[in-house]
Amino acid sequence: MIMLKKAGILFFILLIVSFNAVVSDAGNDRCEQAKKYLEKGSNTYNEQLLQDAKKIFIQLCNDNPSDYEYAYYTASAYLGLCDIKNFEIVQSTVKKVKKALKAKRVAIAEEGMPFADKSIKLNDNFSESYRVRGALISNKISGMISGMKNGSLAEEDIDIALQIDKNNPMARIENARMYINKPGILGGDINKGIEIIRNVVIDNPELEKGYTNLGTAYVENGEVENAINIFKRLQEINPDNPEVIFFLNQLTSTK
Repeated sequence: MIMLKKAGILFFILLIVSFNAVVSDAGNDRCEQAKKYLEKGSNTYNEQLLQDAKKIFIQLCNDNPSDYEYAYYTASAYLGLCDIKNFEIVQSTVKKVKKALKAKRVAIAEEGMPFADKSIKLNDNFSESYRVRGALISNKISGMISGMKNGSLAEEDIDIALQIDKNNPMARIENARMYINKPGILGGDINKGIEIIRNVVIDNPELEKGYTNLGTAYVENGEVENAINIFKRLQEINPDNPEVIFFLNQLTSTK
């Protein structure tokens, strides 16, 4: 009888362990699928893929409240949605439409902030969490007043991201964008920003965001030939990149 009881207890323990392993594997599978959605959605500006990734990551956050990575990936999905709005703003020529898109982008950024905050609270030594939060804060800027309020906060997070990992390519790009977007009187320097992103591209030749940010920086600086060359290089990596299609069409049609 004692042996039977022990066998029953052992079987019950093994059953629990097996169940937990199955649940863990299912969570890992969902995470990997969501990461694929996130990467592809970010590089192709596919809103549905990003929404799907966001939905999965939010559920994983709820199921694993102490896991900083799920919170980070959720915030990253929101940032990807902000990027889509920024691209839509660039494509639009109507002032009212641009204003409405900026308002939507601000709302998305604000919705994503709690996840970035949570990721940092759970792990304050992960560079990417600070980078994503800094980028989300930047996306809350829609004019001079919001720029004064949020600009320095975004800069602080990007500085911390680079202190933790000076080679973080996306943090380096965010740092460069601050030089590009800030007025000269406040320390802005578009040429310095371009130099930083150029080095990111050299160090990370497969990073699509490096090319798109460098290309758009060249456009802002009036360097049309350099912009065309950069977008053509990205075209070789991903011919379906929407920014490649848009900017090459715009730049070559005006030559």
